[in-house]
Amino acid sequence: MKRIILAASFAAFSALANMGIAAVDSQAQSMTTVTRAGAATTIFSCGRKSSQACHYLILSSLCQENLLADGIKERTCRYSKAVPSFQLQAGETKTITNLPADFLYTMKPGRTPTFQDCITAPIPH
Repeated sequence: MKRIILAASFAAFSALANMGIAAVDSQAQSMTTVTRAGAATTIFSCGRKSSQACHYLILSSLCQENLLADGIKERTCRYSKAVPSFQLQAGETKTITNLPADFLYTMKPGRTPTFQDCITAPIPH
């Protein structure tokens, strides 16, 4: 019976490792996981009928969560430009490769978006 449980545990751990997730200290009452997100390729565009240039800002984030003594989660994120800001004229497109899978971006017509614009109102992708 013990061998079956160990074999099943090993198989589950192997499956998690193959998905990019590794379990650490599984015998304890808590578990730590690490997920590795892949890279993304995205095509950005500006509508043909746009009267103003489309200004893009693309951010990557690095976040950490801590569990505070009172049971509240605290999340701290640091944002940086994933690529330099850019603008597209009406009808233009631009393909960007190797973006982090969880990038944030926003577009503003006629003006460069700010970090705050991007963080508070990202465009879903």
